[in-house]
Amino acid sequence: MRNLIVSMQQTLNGFGTDPGDRMEWVRISAQTWEFTHWIHQTCDAVVLGRKMYEDFLGFWPEAAEDASDTDLARHARWFRDVQKYVVSSTLAEADPAWPRTEILGGVEQIKPIKEQDGKNLVIFGGIDVLNSFAEADLIDDYHLHVNPSTIPAGRPLIHTGVDLDLAAVQTHKTGTVVLHYTRSRNGEARPGS
Repeated sequence: MRNLIVSMQQTLNGFGTDPGDRMEWVRISAQTWEFTHWIHQTCDAVVLGRKMYEDFLGFWPEAAEDASDTDLARHARWFRDVQKYVVSSTLAEADPAWPRTEILGGVEQIKPIKEQDGKNLVIFGGIDVLNSFAEADLIDDYHLHVNPSTIPAGRPLIHTGVDLDLAAVQTHKTGTVVLHYTRSRNGEARPGS
């Protein structure tokens, strides 16, 4: 069985984006890329929401054409080659510019995919799809990159109630702290969520 994991950035005060859906507060470092390369080794599929998929189409396919050995180029090529699942009730078909993309009509369609052999599946965004999977109790691991920045307003990264157990903490030189949580052993959402 494959795990569904989340790897997303947030501010110290819990926002996943500012009101304009920007993330200019994220602190990228060599340690960020080391974590990203760990994702490459342990995950063989990416899960995205429709909005994030459409945003990513504007950058990652072209970035994958860069043949250099930079972290960004290696990530772009991995992204191009890995299986992608896009959760959308409005997209009818995937854009051919980004191969190996399958449209899922809802979050429940991930269940049989999790049952298949393979490496883990990683949710890279966006906030809405993260919360849809969290509400359905389908996320096994949360890797939350808490940046040492606050913003006065924005979209909370997680706005549904989930009970989690702390599994590990990693501190980057930038001050970003990566918190690894697993689903609580009781596997139940908090009352009122």
